[in-house]
Amino acid sequence: MKYLQLFFMLLLLVGCATMKQAHQLFDQGNYQAAINECRRAIEADSLNAEAYLILGKSHRALGQYDLAVRNLSRAYHITPVSKITNQAKDELAAIHLQLGDDALAEKNYHQALTEYRITLELDSTNYRANFQLAVAYQQNHWLDKADYYFKKAASAGFDEQEVAARLAQIDSLTQLANEHFERGKQFYLRKSYVSAARELERATMLKQDHSDANYFYHIATGKTLYRKGGKSNLWDAIEHFGKAMMIRFDSAEPHFFMAQAYEKKDGNEFDNAISEYQLALEKEPAGPLANSCRKKIRVLTGRRDKMKQFWGK
Repeated sequence: MKYLQLFFMLLLLVGCATMKQAHQLFDQGNYQAAINECRRAIEADSLNAEAYLILGKSHRALGQYDLAVRNLSRAYHITPVSKITNQAKDELAAIHLQLGDDALAEKNYHQALTEYRITLELDSTNYRANFQLAVAYQQNHWLDKADYYFKKAASAGFDEQEVAARLAQIDSLTQLANEHFERGKQFYLRKSYVSAARELERATMLKQDHSDANYFYHIATGKTLYRKGGKSNLWDAIEHFGKAMMIRFDSAEPHFFMAQAYEKKDGNEFDNAISEYQLALEKEPAGPLANSCRKKIRVLTGRRDKMKQFWGK
């Protein structure tokens, strides 16, 4: 037992000396040598959080971000929580923020949004991450989310004047989008679906998260294609009604219009049409389309059953 204790004490002393050397090499900018020292320390103690921290920082300094994230994550998740694990968390947040900025500069919005969200998971009060995430949403015309994160950035300490200017831009774009939406809605109510779709599309281009504009755009476009007829147009109409359904999941209307498109596409293909009328009825059993759905279900079911009897199926 005595020799075992001495052995572990020796390992500890060697580890301390190695980490002191690793710190010195890192401070001198000799990052590859620091990496080598950290690896030796980890070979001696696989739970050496400090070694993972310096290893990650060294890889970051060399621009090797994947390796930096991997090793800093190990340092961060080693328990118990300590000054070292908190430093690792801060380093990780800084890396993901930088990766988000790089992706945003290249207009790789999916990657930028991912990196900024990770940053905020590590540090929800990071005002730059909140602000940059808002910028990414604004550039994608997701104005509600942009508004939310700009306000979070301001509450976390970001420049209030810059935030105020951004919020004014969002208000202006939202107002313009609403104007196009109202014009589109008026065209829609007059059954001028082509003009409606044109105005509603302009609204969605200004404000991608304008759910009402998106919904009526898909309905208006679907109705335009339905009027044109032909299998290709009717399949496209069904696709647009399906997209409208995903926006207003509890609405009967998209299912009803989809059922009509199935009917028109193939008068002898009953199952899809019946299924959509049934779904419309389930969504709004007392709604304005409910009686029409019940009637359509009875008629189509009767025709389908007669056809089955005729063909002996």
